[in-house]
Amino acid sequence: MRLLSAAMSRAPRALKLTVFVLALALWCLPLLAADLRVSPAWLQARLDQPDVVIVDARAPADFAKGHIVGAVNFPELATYRDQGRDGRLVEPAAMQERLRDLGLTRDTLTVVYDDGALLAAARVFWALEVYGLRNPRLLDRGYLGWEAAGFPTTTTLPRPQPSNYVAEIDPRRIATRFTTRLAMADPRQQIIDARSPDAYRGRVSKARRFGHIPSAINVPVHRHLDEAADGSELRDLAALAAIYADVPKDRRLVLYCDLGRVSAINYIALRELGYQVANYDASWLEWGNDPDLPILGPDGQVAP
Repeated sequence: MRLLSAAMSRAPRALKLTVFVLALALWCLPLLAADLRVSPAWLQARLDQPDVVIVDARAPADFAKGHIVGAVNFPELATYRDQGRDGRLVEPAAMQERLRDLGLTRDTLTVVYDDGALLAAARVFWALEVYGLRNPRLLDRGYLGWEAAGFPTTTTLPRPQPSNYVAEIDPRRIATRFTTRLAMADPRQQIIDARSPDAYRGRVSKARRFGHIPSAINVPVHRHLDEAADGSELRDLAALAAIYADVPKDRRLVLYCDLGRVSAINYIALRELGYQVANYDASWLEWGNDPDLPILGPDGQVAP
């Protein structure tokens, strides 16, 4: 270390600056990934910290059967305005009431988990960011991983202290039918379809029409995950960066899937990589069912 310090003291100023910038970049890489996801071991070491709130995104019945000690229940279903229709996000008044009841504030360090598939937790994570929470984290491997590690669980229902949270939407995090249509023709933006290749190509569809939004590229959600019997994990930062190597960092990205659910995984990955990204909540179940909106069909033609 002394030799390095001596060498640097004699180095030209430009070289010193270059080395400093490279060192800073390398130092920031793992922090960027760690900012948005945590491991079961990380959370277990912080169970007693009052400034950490654990949010269980599973259904209430699953939560009642057993959950991480201290967790509160915010089921994924509660993020939808009407899941039977499309993926539109719940209204501000309903979100405000729920987050107040759970004791969450804008600055709460909030760790979200589900059964281990990560899809429900990712949707809740994204919904929290849309509504202005600054510190959500995703628990890799979820409840399956927590149990597999032998960490404590309980069936005791919590009694959180209500907060004074006031709902405020962050427009950077959510896309709509209108903004997505604008993105189609904007070279500064890129639309990404997180559905399966078959859905993207129009071989299958959960909407009345088949195909995808014109100009969208296909990056299926499964490419972001390392799946295992004891819970899925987001792939490491280098692997995620390789997936998006051809997408310029200065592009604003718009994501969609069928319900704005699986695309929430892409959303977290892209947030970790430093992209400006929004998730289209109503997604294909709105776009694909609206005959006035253009699609690129399986025949390669745009309609209408």
